[in-house]
Amino acid sequence: MTKSKGNGNNGKITILVTQHPHHIDSETVDDQNIRVLAGAPDEYEVWHVVNSPDPEGQLPVDDVQVTQEINVKSGDRFRVVPPGTFGACGQ
Repeated sequence: MTKSKGNGNNGKITILVTQHPHHIDSETVDDQNIRVLAGAPDEYEVWHVVNSPDPEGQLPVDDVQVTQEINVKSGDRFRVVPPGTFGACGQ
């Protein structure tokens, strides 16, 4: 996976990682790819925001923790947070 943070997307897929746009050239990413884009440590959790972000301070209802490779499309949103932010993962 390569990334670009320029003005145009040049046919790349644009995803939001912690509210920052990133242009990638692959239709798949994994949790480590997302952490690299966010500049986060390896132990941080990656969550795919499925619906509108939940209000500040509330646990995500529909978000899915990313622990393996997933397919992405332009507009997909992710958040990268310290471990345990949303409690234990039941997956």
